[in-house]
Amino acid sequence: MHHVGYWVPDLASAAEEAARTLGIGPFLVHRHVTFDTFRMAGGAEITDPAFFDHSAAFAAWGPLVLELAEVHSIDEGLARAYGVTVGAVSHVSWIVDDLAVERDRLIGLGCELINTARTGPIHVSWHTGGPLFAHPIELHESNFAIDGMHARLAGLAADWDGVTDPIRPMRPPEE
Repeated sequence: MHHVGYWVPDLASAAEEAARTLGIGPFLVHRHVTFDTFRMAGGAEITDPAFFDHSAAFAAWGPLVLELAEVHSIDEGLARAYGVTVGAVSHVSWIVDDLAVERDRLIGLGCELINTARTGPIHVSWHTGGPLFAHPIELHESNFAIDGMHARLAGLAADWDGVTDPIRPMRPPEE
């Protein structure tokens, strides 16, 4: 597993609380995530940025990445499919070499496709938890950005004093 995500009401407050209480940090924040493509399971391509406008913060948490997500606006149907509830697990995620193969495998297990999306090098497939989990699953196709994410965050954590700049802007990783 690569990361686990939680829905939070306020990204800055949640990241600061995680830093203070759990010693996790610093968090890299991607505000108002945009998508190059966002396609629903039925094939409809979504171009309205308000369909799913969220900000996300990421930090190393032991061997995992912790993702905190604040939703600014979301389509009602997508919110139901994602199970957007403040304080709940938003998803678990793992990295795969072949997104289509793992997508089909999950569908075969009863984890229905919700959507696929792409942002720069990041290509994902979201699924219901089906019989496996009470929350969605996010598959990431392997690439330099996602493969190096934990090491990048862990490196920041190793040099962090636990206080200074617990929330920092996310910059694109270099290949």
